[in-house]
Order: sequence, then structure tokens, then C-alpha cells
Amino acid sequence: MALACFLFVFSGLSAQDDPANLYNESGQKAGSWIFHYDNGQPEKAGEFKNGEKHGIWTGWYANGNIRYEITYENGSARGPARMYYSDGTLREEGNWQELFWVGEYRFFHPNGQLFYEWSYNNSGRREGEQRYFYANGNKMYLGEWMNGSISGHVEVYDSTGMMVQVRNYEGGKFASSSEVNVTTPAESGMVPFKGTGFHTIYRMSGEVYRRGYFRQGELKKGEEYVYDDDHVLRQIRVYEAGRVVNIKSGTELDRVLER
Repeated sequence: MALACFLFVFSGLSAQDDPANLYNESGQKAGSWIFHYDNGQPEKAGEFKNGEKHGIWTGWYANGNIRYEITYENGSARGPARMYYSDGTLREEGNWQELFWVGEYRFFHPNGQLFYEWSYNNSGRREGEQRYFYANGNKMYLGEWMNGSISGHVEVYDSTGMMVQVRNYEGGKFASSSEVNVTTPAESGMVPFKGTGFHTIYRMSGEVYRRGYFRQGELKKGEEYVYDDDHVLRQIRVYEAGRVVNIKSGTELDRVLER
């Protein structure tokens, strides 16, 4: 019997071609294991317990940079998790509980700046204050969520960090919006910077809202994109000298989308 077990373990070692990859007496993976790409570069490594992944597992891209760090418990991903871009920059991190995120979750721009910071309840639904940021570090959106839906209002900022709009939601659906006009007390003697130059403003869901040349926060030349409740683009409003000069819809819009 001892000889048979020895032969089984030896054959397992040969198959994996790594002395760290062992089986227990029941033929289950046990202890430290490391897997490789065809070129010999490490692909992933971690611990097995009774044939199941357990503890922290680390994965790498084929270029050698770290790809992920995921915590397992008896074969299921449970606990802290981190994923990385192919250059090794942190992409996202949070607490994964088998099917969804729980607690604080953060996603980063490729340049390393925080993109959004969300909070999930124990059911994996977004709850509490949710924050979005531009790649330059300035705020993009700030609002409250309740049980997975937007609750109340959302503050919208331009890429300079200036609040430009407040969007109101009822029952998780968009209800109305109001533009924010920033005024400075006369005694301060200061004129606030409201953004001049080419900018792109995005909706919370990622679609482009406005793109073009702005002067002191006002779109002078460019386009405004109008979507329906299903996030389908329905109109493109063309601005010249700060006024709408053309509205693309129907077949004209189709031609734009086909480019």
C-alpha cells in the first residue's frame, strides 16, 4: 500500500513537473502548488486544502507582472481580492464573497488615480455614498445609493473640480436636473475658474454627455448627447457659438453611428 501511494505521488509530481505540487493520501491536491505558462513563466500559485483552493492565490500575466491576488476559503473566493492591469498597476480591490462584492470597493484609472469608490451591502448591492473621479484626481460624481438604486440627488462636477449640475432621482430613476451657477461674494474680489478649453463630460453610466470647446464652463462648440432611459443614444445636439445649430436624429444619427 505504501509503495502504491509513493508511485501515485511520484506520478503527480511528474505530471506537474514541479516538486511543490503534491497530493495527499486521498489523491487530492494539497499544500503549495504553482502552475506555469507553456514558456515556463509562473501563471498562478497558492495553497490547496483537501483538493480545494484555500488562502491567498496569486496570478501573473505572461509578461511576469502580477495579475491578481484572491483569497479562497474551501474552494470559493471569499475575502480580500485585488486585480491589476497588465503593467502591474492596481486596477480594483475589495472584499469578494463568492458571487459579489461586499463592503468598500475601489476601481482605478490606468494611471493609478482612483476612478470610483463604491460601498456594497451584505447582499452585494450598492449602498451609501458613491464617488467617481476623473483621471486627474478631481471629483466627477457624488451621490447616495440605497439597496442598489440611486437615492435622492447626485452632484456632477467638471474635470476642473467645479460642481456644474445636480441630478434628482426618484425611485432610482432620473427625475430632473438643475445647472449650478457658482457665484463668488463681491468682497472676495475673485472670479472663479469655470473651465476653458476642450473637455469631455461623462454620465455616471459611462456615456459621453458633452464634448467640445468650453469657455468658462459653457459649451461653445461641440456636441451634446441625449439618451433614453435604456441608455440608447437618441439625439446629438450640435453647438456653434454657444447655441444649438443642428440636431442629429433618425437616419442622420444612424449615419453618425456607422462611421
